[in-house]
Parts: sequence; structure tokens; C-alpha cells
Amino acid sequence: MKQKSLGILIGKKNYSESSLILSFYTEENGLISFIFKGAKKKKLAIFQLGIYEIVYFKRPESNLGIINSLEMAVTLTDIYSNPQKLILSFFVVDTLSQTLKTEQPDTELFTFIRDRILLLESLDELILFPITFLTDLIKQLGFSPLNEQNEPSGFDLKSGRFTHQKTQYDEQAVKLIYFSFVGQEYLFDKSTAQKALLILLDYCKLHFPNFNIDNSIKIIRETLYN
Repeated sequence: MKQKSLGILIGKKNYSESSLILSFYTEENGLISFIFKGAKKKKLAIFQLGIYEIVYFKRPESNLGIINSLEMAVTLTDIYSNPQKLILSFFVVDTLSQTLKTEQPDTELFTFIRDRILLLESLDELILFPITFLTDLIKQLGFSPLNEQNEPSGFDLKSGRFTHQKTQYDEQAVKLIYFSFVGQEYLFDKSTAQKALLILLDYCKLHFPNFNIDNSIKIIRETLYN
């Protein structure tokens, strides 16, 4: 029986000379991988982080579905034509591929990811995007740090707690992270933003198994923060 779902493409790899394996985070079923037979011969734009309508067939005992048809549900032009946005799209895909592990549906999480993609498409100022994306994703996945006071001076990554005592991390970067978690604006410069992003990545490495997006971050540091 054919099924239809809205999905966000977060993985693409070769399956044969003409086919691909595509991994989507779907609205109805969470993370699913599909074989798309003959995909390389079809004149379709298949972009990672693209939002697609998928018609597919999947047997209950199989790990892979089979795509019957694939259509782009949302047109994204700036993400794929703006070099900095394209780099950030790789960062988002890299992050999602390492944090989304289950086939359980989560409509709220799907909506969050879709909305952040649309935000990236429309944004003009990009420096803060990696930080807000990570802090919001951490909140969505239930790993938000605890707060001891309104404007902390330190961040204890292992215990997941903002503190009034200074830690080894730059105080202004800690404050930027804190205000990103609580959804408030905070004045910052590129150096502070870069430090804040690196602190967040260390936090993710401690709290998400096998988390490592060093290659994406190296490119972001060389392009977005220089």
C-alpha cells in the first residue's frame, strides 16, 4: 500500500549506478530511509535539507522504503545559491544526522526543523544562526542546561548548568549562549559568537553519543567568522 509523507532530506548516498538511498526526517514517521530507483536518471533537484512530498511503499519487516515519486514541497532558492547559506545547510544536515536516530514520529520536532530551514532561507544576517539553531535543537531534544541566575558568569558543561561562578570559558560567550537559550537578544561580536559556538559543540559532544561535526565547523569558522 502506497503512503504519502512530508519529509526533510538529511542523507543521500549512492545505491547503484542509477539509484540512491535517501534518508528523510518525516512528519508522520520520524527518520526513514528509502531506495529511490532510477533517481540519477530523473531530472529532479534532490538537495539535502530540501522539503519534499514523498509517495512510497514500505514493508513492515523492511528497514528501507521504496520511493514511487518525489516532489519538492517548498521552493528553496537562496539556501542553494548563497555560499554561506549552503555551508550552513551542510552544518544543519551534519547536526541532524547525528542527533536524529529514531523512527518515532515527533510532529513538534519536524515543525521546528522545517521552520529553521525556512528561517535560513529568509535570513540576511547569518552570524548568530548556528548558535540559535543548536540551542533550540538542544531544547527540542530535552537537554537544556539548568540556570542558577539570570546572567551567569560560567557554564559547567558536564553537569549542564549555568553558574554564577566563572569557569574556563569566556564570560561574554557564556552570556551569549545563555541568552540564546532563553530567547533574548544580546550584543556580541564575531569573536564572541565563534567562542560561543565552540562551547556549544563541546556541550553536544558530552551529551549526544558520538557527536562530531568538526569538518562542518572548520568551514564555518573559515567563512562565517573571518
